[in-house]
Amino acid sequence: MILVPLFMKPSIKSTVKLLFRVVAWLLFAIALLTFWMGGRAISEFAKTDRILAEMEGTGIAVLFAGLGAVAKLAGDHFEEGEEDESLNL
Repeated sequence: MILVPLFMKPSIKSTVKLLFRVVAWLLFAIALLTFWMGGRAISEFAKTDRILAEMEGTGIAVLFAGLGAVAKLAGDHFEEGEEDESLNL
């Protein structure tokens, strides 16, 4: 459940909403870079097997993509607060 404090002014709300969206896109960019180069970097620096390093890189990319999706969802539904009953569990 995403709660918006009543004391927040609309300008602060829109700033926080923009912050969530920027964080989401940064996390998506990190996920893309991790997917593209992560296995090779893990294999070189940790001196592990290449297949294991590629699986670790893919797992980290999925983690960052999931965090980006959560941040994007939070940014999209931030101003709605308690008006949207579908978010309340």
